[in-house]
Amino acid sequence: MTKDDTFMPVLMKAFKGVPFFRQSSGKLIHVLNPDLTVKAAYRIIYYEGEVAFALSRLYELTHDQAVMDLVKQILDYMVANDYGKYHDHWISYAINEALLVFPDNREYMKLGLKNVFIHLKFIEERDTTYPTLLELVDAAVKMTDMIKRSGNEDLMAPYDLVRLRQVLRYRALYEITTGSFLPEIAMYLYNPQKFIGGFYARHDSFRTRIDDCEHFLSGLINYYNYTYRQA
Repeated sequence: MTKDDTFMPVLMKAFKGVPFFRQSSGKLIHVLNPDLTVKAAYRIIYYEGEVAFALSRLYELTHDQAVMDLVKQILDYMVANDYGKYHDHWISYAINEALLVFPDNREYMKLGLKNVFIHLKFIEERDTTYPTLLELVDAAVKMTDMIKRSGNEDLMAPYDLVRLRQVLRYRALYEITTGSFLPEIAMYLYNPQKFIGGFYARHDSFRTRIDDCEHFLSGLINYYNYTYRQA
């Protein structure tokens, strides 16, 4: 947004570090020690999607062929190993960015579609706010629109796109009514003014973390921007 490239050297240093996390199979090691020995080969499923998302964003800034190649290698590994079964919001983010770089890659589209639609019933019925679910559906709706514009609508034939948009609206309203510190909820706490405008996890003793607030805001802002500002 700012066109400020102050941190570009730092970004490129981070990029050059990513290959040290890749095994010969293409699988990413999740955590290394400072001496580059393995600390944890696996930590959480989010990491692959996060890396692919970040590298795709980096490519948009640099148009560096080496960055593009690494994005493709990681995404191809995710396709080959059926990462769509993990219904991870970072995968949806990564696919959206990747389709800007590889706009005709049908395998990435299939991965992104499976990632949300096999999980849709769970998203509809989840009784906790679980803000990453809204983020996942936000990204999925954007992705279906991108696929449609690319002329690959046939890939979406097995899926209920109307239901997807209904779930999007439902999860946005559900977050507001069951996860945001409206005055009527905050008034029961020791310092109501401190909490109004924040978010909480009801199922975890009304926990409020910076990470929770980030996910709530991300989901709701993306919902608002894509649903209302584009209308």
